Amino acid sequence: MTMSKDLLAQWHQLQRKMAGFHSGDPVATSIWTPNTDIYETPHGLVVKVELPGVPPNNVQVQLGEDALVIEGVRRDPYSGETSAGHRFRQMEIEYGPFRRVIALPYAVNAQEARARFENGFLEVTLARAKQKSKKGVLVIVQS
Repeated sequence: MTMSKDLLAQWHQLQRKMAGFHSGDPVATSIWTPNTDIYETPHGLVVKVELPGVPPNNVQVQLGEDALVIEGVRRDPYSGETSAGHRFRQMEIEYGPFRRVIALPYAVNAQEARARFENGFLEVTLARAKQKSKKGVLVIVQS
């Protein structure tokens, strides 16, 4: 049995969080996966992604035929020259590029997709549709 790269990255992220340190594994540190809640309403789906410290203009939301893809970057304020003189005792916050792919359980209306950013959470609402859309749509994130 083989794991997909995304699933493997999530597994390494979970292991690091449980151990309380970065493992140094290049697969695990290349992309992190933000915590996400997905719930169904009578009208469709709501996807809520935890992204504190990420400005809305650093997030891209794309809606495809079968999946919602959320990606972007959270910059480390203490990286590079700003880290001079700092000695970290514990590092658990994920920085760098992130990506979350959510498989859609049914067809959604791409034209009615909405994304808004509030208090460190990205919330994407997706209305049910009768049939799947054949082309991808970039959803504009509002703050």
